[in-house]
Amino acid sequence: MQTKRTFCPASFSTSLAAFLAPTFAALAPVAWAQTVSDASVDIASLKPVSAAQAYVESFDFGQTTVAALQEFALSRHPSLRLVDDLTDAERGVYVQSGLLPNPTLRYGGEEIGADGSAGKHGVSVEQEFGGGARRRLAQEASRKSLAALDWERQVVATKIRNDVRAAAYRLLVAQKRVEFRQQIASVSQAAEDASRALLDAGGLSRLNFIQLQNQTREANLATTKAKNAKAAAQKALLAVLGAPNGSVEAILDDPEELGGEPLDENATLDDILERSPEIERLRAQIVQRQAVLNYERAPKREFSVEGGVSYAFGESTTLASAGVGVPLRINDRNQGNIQRATAEYFAAQRELERTQLKLRAEFAETFAVYKSAREEVRTYREEIMPSLETFFEMSQQAFLSGEIDFLEISQARVVYIESSVNYLDALERLAESIVKLEGALLERCLGD
Repeated sequence: MQTKRTFCPASFSTSLAAFLAPTFAALAPVAWAQTVSDASVDIASLKPVSAAQAYVESFDFGQTTVAALQEFALSRHPSLRLVDDLTDAERGVYVQSGLLPNPTLRYGGEEIGADGSAGKHGVSVEQEFGGGARRRLAQEASRKSLAALDWERQVVATKIRNDVRAAAYRLLVAQKRVEFRQQIASVSQAAEDASRALLDAGGLSRLNFIQLQNQTREANLATTKAKNAKAAAQKALLAVLGAPNGSVEAILDDPEELGGEPLDENATLDDILERSPEIERLRAQIVQRQAVLNYERAPKREFSVEGGVSYAFGESTTLASAGVGVPLRINDRNQGNIQRATAEYFAAQRELERTQLKLRAEFAETFAVYKSAREEVRTYREEIMPSLETFFEMSQQAFLSGEIDFLEISQARVVYIESSVNYLDALERLAESIVKLEGALLERCLGD
């Protein structure tokens, strides 16, 4: 007599749990370790800093030097921190590209309820092998990216040094403009005060006195304009420093010392083209693109191995299974990625060529400005300004003593003002051109 079997969900659950319990007990430490590792990252701490929280510190630089300001900027500038963050991200890529693939755990059940039995249930583990060569090539490409980022950091650091130096020199020249304008305003006011006696004595016409008053007003307006320009130069310098809430009392460097030994045109150009951090960065990018191309061209030899065990409750039989899987490279032979990597490799070479031509063109323009400004500064400093200052002082005394008339003193003042303004403009152009030439033509650390 045949006994009919009835399927019981409760007994099935008990039997299945008894079968799978040892397997999951063995895998539990692995799962727990993964959970602990993931939980070690505090996601809440990764919230971005709001604009209101950034740069709230106030720095009083007092009387400082260009070198001290450069050192400060290099210690905290956001442009450098940005490169550091990108470098940390690339280190993560390096770690990730070298990790072995995770095994895959599978559970399967079949014939459940057939003839009232719990059916057949099993677990298997699949692991991929054979990708070690490509992982090593991927890590090599990531190492080359890190090398390129090191040069990128040097590019940014050079830009920061150049921008701080240029902004500091602009502030120095702005300070001199204020001093000059205050001097002219003081002289104009003294001439106006002295001319009142001439007006009362009949030695000066009312018309000429009014013109003297207007010159004093114009001198005061020019002083105000120079002070506003100095304030703007201070704010620009503080922004470049990364300390917009700071203050600078004075810069102790003397722009009059600019010029020194003349720069050699050919030697300076060769130095920029050969040792510029921007050129080195582009060369490192070419090497990195070559490494990526090597990775994409490397044949994929991955294969998977699977092994498992199952239990048939109806026959009370334990079965084992094994399998090997090999991908058939029929449609996807990575040809698209190879084409992309090849094009990016050649594009990196073209970018180096383009940048070298750009630097040559920019160098020619900058060096022309440098040569002209250097000669202007030398001529004004050594020849024009000393004689003009003597001439202007003598003209002032001659006017007050009645030896020359209003027209002559006005012309002398115009010549002196124009020459002084031209000298300061040439001094500023000289400073900016020297900074660019000595700094490999790198500027604008805050972007275009």
